[in-house]
Amino acid sequence: MKKMVCTVALTLGMSLAASALFAGPIADSAKAGMSEARENLLALLDSTDKNDQAKRIEAIKAATAKVDGLVMANAEAFKSFNEVYSAFKATRDGELVPMVLAGKKDEAKAIGKGIQAERFKKMMEILGTIAQ
Repeated sequence: MKKMVCTVALTLGMSLAASALFAGPIADSAKAGMSEARENLLALLDSTDKNDQAKRIEAIKAATAKVDGLVMANAEAFKSFNEVYSAFKATRDGELVPMVLAGKKDEAKAIGKGIQAERFKKMMEILGTIAQ
């Protein structure tokens, strides 16, 4: 329980800090989608119920689809964001989620706190430059 509270507090703090970086409504929409996917991934890490896990994965996919739509509709503005975002999604979907489903949550958390945290920070910095 203590870990979950710390994780939620950390996520909230990062979300609030990152929100100050955004420059425009498109970036705000991307932030909302990224935050929604992130919240569901964190909840997935704490879930052991297969039905809940399936719901969380579907919510991650739906939030990702929102961001994907913004990226495609604003390809030029999101070019540098998409370079990092593509790697972020590939790691999340190809490594993290399968690890969680296989019960390898500590390994997934290590990747999440490492390269994925770096990528998330970089994406937030890039979104801060998008003024549309």
